[in-house]
Amino acid sequence: IKVILDGVYSHTGSNSLYFDRNRTFGGNGAFCTRQSPYYNWYTFYEWPANYHSWWNFDTLPTVNKMHPDFIRYIITDEDSVVAHWMKLGADGFRLDVADELPDEFIQLLRQRIKGINPDALLLGEVWEDASTKIAYDRRRSYFTAGELDSVMNYPFRTAIIDYVRGHDGGKALK
Repeated sequence: IKVILDGVYSHTGSNSLYFDRNRTFGGNGAFCTRQSPYYNWYTFYEWPANYHSWWNFDTLPTVNKMHPDFIRYIITDEDSVVAHWMKLGADGFRLDVADELPDEFIQLLRQRIKGINPDALLLGEVWEDASTKIAYDRRRSYFTAGELDSVMNYPFRTAIIDYVRGHDGGKALK
């Protein structure tokens, strides 16, 4: 059995330790104090209640993925999130909304996990054809730059479902 963890690095929950909108974790989150060690992870338009969030869901504040503090915490520190779990035996990560992560972030993450375990898997959630994906006006390099080992193949999933339901006679499978 291989254990692949779900890496959600695009956003956090509004009631996570890092944001703590409901003060569940003692009021040290970015929503509670500008002195929070996590404050710079987020973009506040008007602190604390007006902030950038994933697809405008205020329960999912978006993270500044390339902020040096976030990069250290998630990837590069000796006991970063990915290093911690890889050293405990995780076999890789599935990246939630990979197309909303900068290529540079994915490349750093890949280097780190492969440095710990060269056989680790880095799988991306990409809903469209990942080989031709353009996100935020930029052609993605999931495969051409060797960023991801694989992607979740939703176009194939859709083709199978359409065929089973008799919608297209299997045209999408050719």
